[in-house]
Amino acid sequence: MNNMRSAILASLALGTALSAQAFTSPAGYVTTEGSSNHDYILFRYSDLRWQQLDATSVGQAPTAIQRISWRRDGVAAANTAWAARTLDVGVYLSNAVTPGAISESFDANYSGAPVQAFASRSVNLPDWTQPPAATPAPFDFNLQLDAPWVYLGTEPFLWEVRVTNNVTATNYGNDFQSVTGSTGSTNTGTAIGTGCIATGQTTAMALACTAKNQFTRFRLGYGLTRAPASTPAILFIDGANSNLTIPGLCSTLVALPTLQLPMGTTDATGALSTFSLENIPFQQSTVGVTLFSQAVAVDVGQPGLPIAVSNGRSNVFPATPATPCLVTRVYEYRLSATSMRAPSVWTGGIVAQFD
Repeated sequence: MNNMRSAILASLALGTALSAQAFTSPAGYVTTEGSSNHDYILFRYSDLRWQQLDATSVGQAPTAIQRISWRRDGVAAANTAWAARTLDVGVYLSNAVTPGAISESFDANYSGAPVQAFASRSVNLPDWTQPPAATPAPFDFNLQLDAPWVYLGTEPFLWEVRVTNNVTATNYGNDFQSVTGSTGSTNTGTAIGTGCIATGQTTAMALACTAKNQFTRFRLGYGLTRAPASTPAILFIDGANSNLTIPGLCSTLVALPTLQLPMGTTDATGALSTFSLENIPFQQSTVGVTLFSQAVAVDVGQPGLPIAVSNGRSNVFPATPATPCLVTRVYEYRLSATSMRAPSVWTGGIVAQFD
């Protein structure tokens, strides 16, 4: 339905007097150089997923976007690493969540369904080894979209690039603009007690948690390590520290299963790093509230009850930060044949042009 809506809007836009003027994300850099360069992620790595969320474009005249473009940083010196390359690129466009509310869980950043505006295929990138004759550099890396996508300018804007088959693996010097503000305030909590030593592990099963206040919502992000390998894990959440000693249980039970949530299945090392609660409704009364959590997994190798538990964790919901950042980004990429870099959120954005 959303794809059909975009197609209809695009058809109408191409036949009416909607804006045909180029705009940039972040806004205002069509003829202005960004504050620095960003050369170490985008178009360097393979199996890369990069999302950029931009609220500076809210208020932009409705535009039928037919092309996305990037440019070299205009002031950086010659750099032999910034050479031409060939890789597979796919582009997705969407409206985005509100400023500051970016998540490491990529799909949580869309407002509505994303549209694959440029189907993944082999693309040749220009040589950026030499600085331009004048700044800013021209937008000379251009991708013509498979079909126009209409941005109405009423919500924050999201562009996403997915890169595969990139064998060059050297930096590539995109123009970049720093943007002040916050993606939220966090509380990483306090460990309570020590988890069990699960079968096949040599150190205790460990739970980490970050509570985040993102202006319009709260989030809880969890990471579990040294649990039983390839085993489903369950998260217990409670409002109090039960501090229960249960005969046969290999460690103290901190959190009763007042709320039980399946976290997923651990990997071959006993780790699980991507479980999160994304949209806890914001209420001022929640600030300062403490939650207690603990992870639990079946472990038939335990000498007593066939269960392994992690340490407990207490987290306080933090106060709201002063100012949300209007331009943010999240990315992940392949580190090696067997491992990926975990998604990471940052402020500021690479300068991209849309027309």
